[in-house]
Amino acid sequence: MTMSSDRKPIDPTARSQWPTLDQSARSRRGLGQSTIFSMVRHAPVGPFSPLIAALVVLMLVGVTLYVGWKVRQSIRDGIRNSLQTVLAANVTALDLWLSEQRVAAQRIVSDPKIRSALLEILEQASETPGLPDSIAPNDAHPAGEILAAETQRLQSAGYLGWTLITSLGQIVDSSDNRFDGQQLPLTKSMFARLAAGHPIVTRPLAIKTSPGEPMTAVMCSIVPLQHDVRTIGAIALMIDPAKQFTDILTVARIGNSGETYAFDDTALLISRSRFEAQLRNVGLLKPDQSSPLVINVRDPGEDLRDLDRVPGNPEDWPMTTMADSATRGGDGVDVVGYRNYRGVPVVGAWRWLSEYGFGLATEQEVDEAFVPLQILRNSFIALLASVVIAGASLFALAWITHPRDPPQHRVEALNRRLGQYDLQQRIGRGGMGTVYLGAHGLLDRKVAIKVLENTQASERSLARFQREVQLTASLKHPNTIEIYDFGRTDDGTFFYVMEFVDGISLEQLVDYYGRQPAERVIYLLLQICGSIAEAHQSGMVHRDIKPANVLLTSRSGIHDLIKVLDFGLAKQTDHDSLQLTRSDSLTGTPLFMSPESIRDASAADTLSDIYSIGAVGYTLLTGKPPFDGDTPADVCAQKLHGEPQRPENKIQVPLAGDLQDVLMRCLRLDPEMRPQSVGELAALLSTCSDCPYWTQQDAALWWQEVFDGPYLDDFEFDPATPPPGGTRGDTAVNDKRQVVSPSAQSTAN
Repeated sequence: MTMSSDRKPIDPTARSQWPTLDQSARSRRGLGQSTIFSMVRHAPVGPFSPLIAALVVLMLVGVTLYVGWKVRQSIRDGIRNSLQTVLAANVTALDLWLSEQRVAAQRIVSDPKIRSALLEILEQASETPGLPDSIAPNDAHPAGEILAAETQRLQSAGYLGWTLITSLGQIVDSSDNRFDGQQLPLTKSMFARLAAGHPIVTRPLAIKTSPGEPMTAVMCSIVPLQHDVRTIGAIALMIDPAKQFTDILTVARIGNSGETYAFDDTALLISRSRFEAQLRNVGLLKPDQSSPLVINVRDPGEDLRDLDRVPGNPEDWPMTTMADSATRGGDGVDVVGYRNYRGVPVVGAWRWLSEYGFGLATEQEVDEAFVPLQILRNSFIALLASVVIAGASLFALAWITHPRDPPQHRVEALNRRLGQYDLQQRIGRGGMGTVYLGAHGLLDRKVAIKVLENTQASERSLARFQREVQLTASLKHPNTIEIYDFGRTDDGTFFYVMEFVDGISLEQLVDYYGRQPAERVIYLLLQICGSIAEAHQSGMVHRDIKPANVLLTSRSGIHDLIKVLDFGLAKQTDHDSLQLTRSDSLTGTPLFMSPESIRDASAADTLSDIYSIGAVGYTLLTGKPPFDGDTPADVCAQKLHGEPQRPENKIQVPLAGDLQDVLMRCLRLDPEMRPQSVGELAALLSTCSDCPYWTQQDAALWWQEVFDGPYLDDFEFDPATPPPGGTRGDTAVNDKRQVVSPSAQSTAN
């Protein structure tokens, strides 16, 4: 595909987001390579300290946990206050109601006619032993008429009726014949209070009404009857605890599961349960049975709501946590949770009423009580997760951006000074030595220092190292790496100093940003041609032109500036250089070497460099090298017996036809069919229709909008795991590429 001659320059406003040409995701994106990281790295405040970041993370997590704990405590305090408030309200209401019952009983006794009638009955009972029926006056008797009228009034007020008892608790007369002759089960303390002339209200008591019938639960408001300061009996108002007593405790309830109930000192329920239907479902209550004096406040150990029968013997169950505390005379509150008499986890508050001999408890199911906490807990978990993620990101950011101290096994090697230069960081490894980032001691200028260690030195390598310095230093083209200095230390270490290029290699350009547009490929190849043309004019052949040995940078207002480096394999056609290059050695990188160089390394000439330039252009245009293979031998075999596919056929994408023609001509198997000089190649590239359409404006926009790394800190070289053969170039940015095949990194010494 050729570009029309009237093509307009690229609109910068339309290039704020630059995908790869095939719209695929960029490959191998690593840490420290985003624009954010770039901003942080170059921020005026400098990099974060991982220790400080870790402390900040711990502080954030600690504050979040503390806030969560305080919120939880606040909710628990609210639940505690609610339970205690409801319990206090029930205690107050019950106390008022019990006082009213005493007053009601005293009002009956205060009526002279009724009092006289009751005393008459008690006197008859003391003189006439036998059945109460023989003692009680009939309705025709004046006393009978008075008591009948009072009975009707009491029943209208909601009472079961009245009973008349002796000083020993024997019922001698009542408004309900079922109670006649029965014994009220009063305690010693109750008898003592009656004997002293004080009225009492009993807790619910079990009274047997007739043989074969279940016990009946009643409460009694009892007022003593005295004659000549001697208590001879008492009148008791009979109260149904399942009605009035329980109704008082249902006035203040919490939610759908809250209840307040009463129990005696044996943990026996003496008020009506709110959940009698559930108790009947598991068999704790009969269908016609009520819960007072039947249900024990004991822990079944399992949630009865999930069962259809009682687990085990209820008499063997332990008291609930609440009942065990209350029956010992204690008051308390539990907002953590315990099982109630239904086996349901509840929170509760309780109080023992010693005056009446029973306790009260207010409880609510945990699930309902802590609904706000569940909501807040979910929100808190989300908040904590966000804090942890943010903290981890902060720590990772600090770790990435913080200048790393070299490992211990490298400290000695880096704390070195070569002449006027301080070695700061190991950043790469070339075919002829190790490359360090360094700085001039006085000028404080960053430089790249290539060192040939004594352990690597041999007579042949020393000669090649020295020749590399001399050849490179003789080149002055702006697209060729510049040599600043050369030296040898007292211990025999050879080194030379070159400019430090802060950018990326063409290999990384393809790896990170994908294949490049035709106009940019031409723009870059023309600069490579300029550098190599000078070398050829000086009688040198590079012999190792590959994407990893060509750097791309943006500096001093010049964008997409090419720097060709690593002339360590360059040769001259003089006698000395021919001796340094053996015909049986493989010199260079097979993926980008010419076929004749593979056959005979000493036969490499300027046409071999042209082949390599074409291979670099092919890789930039397609994102793939001309030949693929699993081993160096595979690649070499393909090169010796054929030519590569046309670029657009290799990637199945239409490409600029004229540029493809130039690249395919460079990659001809027969050197005579290639452009015969780098100048001729540059001329062919200049005639391509896409040539004028990559400008400094486009390049500046790419470096501003697209480029986001890699950086020096991302490519710290570890000599413990050197690349298997091959070069990595002379600067920090020449990261080892994950190649298509192992042959891409194979280079002879």
